[in-house]
Amino acid sequence: MTETIDNLLTQYESGVLSRRALLAGIAVIAAPKPAPAQTGLFRARSLNHVNIGVSDLAVSETFFRQLLGSPDRRPIVGDAFALDFSDSGFISLCPQPGGSCSVAGPSAQPGRIDHFGVGIENFEAERVMSAVAAAGIEGAVNGRTSVLVPGPDGVVVQLSDPRERFDTVPDTAQC
Repeated sequence: MTETIDNLLTQYESGVLSRRALLAGIAVIAAPKPAPAQTGLFRARSLNHVNIGVSDLAVSETFFRQLLGSPDRRPIVGDAFALDFSDSGFISLCPQPGGSCSVAGPSAQPGRIDHFGVGIENFEAERVMSAVAAAGIEGAVNGRTSVLVPGPDGVVVQLSDPRERFDTVPDTAQC
């Protein structure tokens, strides 16, 4: 890039380029390159949350609040609690063993990521379910405000609207 700018300056100084053409050339060189087209069934827009099984809710809350400066926990679904980030997203703390906020059910363990939520463009549960089924992915669950899609190694991807905060979710099938 430096060599190209030097060439533009040389052309400007020799009178080949106008000041306007010089500035336009520098702007084109300095402009960010567009991101490559995203392929896949959906266009991910945000990492909404990560649900972590914890053996001691108070200890985990203190750790994450101290480390990340998050505000007090807020109850979300079942016995899960969110530690919110100021811009968006949150860490979901799910007491284990036996927590009602795990999509892994009885096999959930403390210290493991149970699932993570991704906000996708133009979320609509029925459309997402149809696209997942058409792609040959089995076991997805329609939770109305999100769709739970099992990954090959058991970690579930929860697809929802990027603005979903799970403040008032009607059932415990989602966290």
